[in-house]
Amino acid sequence: MRSAGLTLLCLGLLCVPPGALAPSHAAGACRPGPSRQVYAPRSFLGYACRDDRCNSHKAGFDWAERNGIADARACTSRNDPAFAEGCRAFAEEAVTPEQAGFEWARENELEDRCHCAGAGAGFEAGCAAYVTGFAR
Repeated sequence: MRSAGLTLLCLGLLCVPPGALAPSHAAGACRPGPSRQVYAPRSFLGYACRDDRCNSHKAGFDWAERNGIADARACTSRNDPAFAEGCRAFAEEAVTPEQAGFEWARENELEDRCHCAGAGAGFEAGCAAYVTGFAR
């Protein structure tokens, strides 16, 4: 969207300047620090996470996106069930990676963009859009 010389990235009803969605994992940008208390375990698009950032789930989601996985039966992992669940989440979701990132951030009430990295650029942009637009 372009308005009066300003370019905006729109995800559904939310529009933000593109610079607001710069990668959160830039050198030194993400450091451990105080965060709000989490009252329930994190989930990843319907799957329970095994760590606070859902790293394996996001890796599986990213892999499925990069490889164009459309059939959840193609998602297997002997060593990492969370990776397979992330892959299945990509194959089963009827949304774009941006929408999935936004939904993940919303369902986990994220306030820190550092949690957005790891599932691909589109997912990260959607997650960052939630954090910068709604969490503050």
